[in-house]
Amino acid sequence: MKLIRGTTLLGVGILLAVCGAFSLPSAFDVLTKEQRTTSLVSASIAEEISREYLKYHRTGIETERLQQLGKDIRSSHSKKAIFTESMADLTAADQFFACTLCRSTVNVFARTFTEGELSGPERQEEAKKLALGMCDYFALSTQEVCSGLFDLNWPIFDFILNETVAKSNTFCSMLPIPICQAQQDEYNLTLTIQGDLPRESNSNLHAKTSEDILVLHLTDIHYDPEYAEGSNAACDEPMCCRNPLAVGSDSSAAAGFWSDYRDCDCPKRLILSAFEHIRDNHKIEWIYHTGDVPPHNVWSTTKQGNLDMLSEIDELLAKYFPTTPIYPCLGNHEPHPANIFGNDEVPSALKVDWLYEHVWSLWSKWLPAEAEKTVLRGGYYTASPSKGHRIVALNSMDCYLFNWWLYYNATLIQEQLQWFHDTLLSAEEAGESVHVLSHIPAGDGDCWSSWAREYNRVLTRFNGIITGVFSGHTHKDEMNLHYSENGYATVVNWNGGSLTTYSNKNPNYRLYELHPEDWQVLDHHTYTFNLTEANLTPSEQPKWALEYQFTSEYTKDTSPAGIDRLLVEMAEQPDLLRKFWRYKFTNSDPKLAEGCDSACLSQTICRMATSNYQERTRCRELQAILAESLEKEPDADDGNGGGAAGLSAFSLASLLALLAASKLLG
Repeated sequence: MKLIRGTTLLGVGILLAVCGAFSLPSAFDVLTKEQRTTSLVSASIAEEISREYLKYHRTGIETERLQQLGKDIRSSHSKKAIFTESMADLTAADQFFACTLCRSTVNVFARTFTEGELSGPERQEEAKKLALGMCDYFALSTQEVCSGLFDLNWPIFDFILNETVAKSNTFCSMLPIPICQAQQDEYNLTLTIQGDLPRESNSNLHAKTSEDILVLHLTDIHYDPEYAEGSNAACDEPMCCRNPLAVGSDSSAAAGFWSDYRDCDCPKRLILSAFEHIRDNHKIEWIYHTGDVPPHNVWSTTKQGNLDMLSEIDELLAKYFPTTPIYPCLGNHEPHPANIFGNDEVPSALKVDWLYEHVWSLWSKWLPAEAEKTVLRGGYYTASPSKGHRIVALNSMDCYLFNWWLYYNATLIQEQLQWFHDTLLSAEEAGESVHVLSHIPAGDGDCWSSWAREYNRVLTRFNGIITGVFSGHTHKDEMNLHYSENGYATVVNWNGGSLTTYSNKNPNYRLYELHPEDWQVLDHHTYTFNLTEANLTPSEQPKWALEYQFTSEYTKDTSPAGIDRLLVEMAEQPDLLRKFWRYKFTNSDPKLAEGCDSACLSQTICRMATSNYQERTRCRELQAILAESLEKEPDADDGNGGGAAGLSAFSLASLLALLAASKLLG
């Protein structure tokens, strides 16, 4: 899953305040009047906070105005969601906080760099003092978390700051938050694509047969070797279930035996339970493992710790599935520090060649010898397990906005995309069908939109041979439909959910039924268990069971064209969409209690129709149909999985009031 967004915003500010190779585009500059006003308020408050904070940093005197601004901004967001959710999925209030935080931090670091503090020999000490101070001022997390993140990431920041040419006028535009967007020259990431594009949606579909293949999809295991039953599951850090409960604490905060719905990862016993159930109950042909083995303690990881966890999970997979081929790909939590994958221009001390070498030592027993070159170069590869079939596994960190090296030189990421295109071209010429593995789905808000655009162009071009894309990262049991520039459905991205319960979900794994001829996905089955029930009987194995079968609940047409028609049905029948939302969160008790109101349903339908965060054409079409359907429903948000509506937008009146309260109008 994503790195903790709230704390990494400080990193974004530090890096981008003085970073000159910031080449990520922000073409999404068409804002509503309300969004423009919200953006103005955010920029104005950020400017005042940065001015007042610099006075405090230099004099040690905190003015009454700075105290009031801090009190207001700290109370304006939901705290935990900032750390655990993708920014694109946050409420407007949380997005406002995130944008204002980024702008404030950028202002402070830019001015201390140009005015002396960060240009001298003590810049690391000064930078850490500033980072920890801003962390405390915005009440982001504990000092331990912020300090750990700074220490792990500073060597990379320091190199980038000293090797790039400053140009920082629109840096916070990298965030997937509309009010943070600003006009910026488009970065020219354009692939050379050979061949004709499709003229209509991909509607090819085979009938099921007795010869169909069963394939397992495991993703986002997030193994936590330090998970402790009875520990604090309601901690202040972004990941819990490690530290003892304080004396006198409410016992309801104690972590469960099998795991916990709160911000906790997988104990080993949960992983063993899943592997045992899969081995004993399913005859699978091979396994797709789409990344993220280490847990979410991104402020305290170690290189050796990550290597050990990768080796341990690999050994368990080999033990439980000794004759089953496994095709893995890297997640954003595999490197140390998390999210950071380098390139040719990175100094040796900061490269992650150690990771590529280690995973090749693990993966080589499953992959062909010729895959070694690309795995060692960038953690990606292709393999042909049988005649007429090909698997392509990508390192999707090339699109991840929290991979700092993108801001050093984003041009280098084009190499893997071009290799992807060339590999598919060869597969097409050889008459092969292709499956694509990628940890991060292209439609995720944290995936660079320019990369997603070119990736979508490749999928569109080769949609005739690509019969499935498989991802993880979001921890949600969901799917994303890719469209051509002309609006044709081209490829389905199937997201396997996660084995971890982080955050607020039941653990799950998924099985796909594939046609033996071209590996087309004909159906899928999701297995899970109820965590509340399992934790009541720790001496018994969890009751793993089939949660649902896709074709029984939705449609028998799993082709891209069929899924597009399903999305229309969901927009026209909100109860069908509500069912999808419940399965998306594996019917977890906290999510069922929270419910999904109209705004949530609108976001859910949009997510499925988005494969590039800044391209929302099909999303808006479906949202319009859904809005009309919801208007016809009696008490649509009362029961039926409704729930209290969260803040989804600021009104113009409230923004003007905020402006006045902040003394920014006069």
